[in-house]
Amino acid sequence: MANAVKNQSNEPSGKPQNGVMDLLFNIDSMTGGELPIALLKKIIYIAVLIMIYIYYTMMAESKIHRIERTKMELEEIRADYTTQKAEYMKVGKQSYLALSMKKYKLEVSLTPPIKIVAETEKDQ
Repeated sequence: MANAVKNQSNEPSGKPQNGVMDLLFNIDSMTGGELPIALLKKIIYIAVLIMIYIYYTMMAESKIHRIERTKMELEEIRADYTTQKAEYMKVGKQSYLALSMKKYKLEVSLTPPIKIVAETEKDQ
């Protein structure tokens, strides 16, 4: 009877003894218990290709981010240029000059300027 008790304790009780991971990733039935070298080479080759793909994807995304950042900087520079050009045009107007001349106690001339034309000697 002692042998019967030992046999009952060694038999599986319906639950997997190895665990859930062994059930999901057990490839012994496909490979016969050994991992063939040819399969291992293919797996490593595919893993290297995946790593190269991930690397180039990350490089492309970083370039896209750099391009977007440069576009934003360009828009900022354009906005500054437009603002400065508008300010320059405003400062060059006669009405603005008249206001800034008042602090020096100068007045705008009411007579228009006269154009002087110099006559050149005729070719002989």
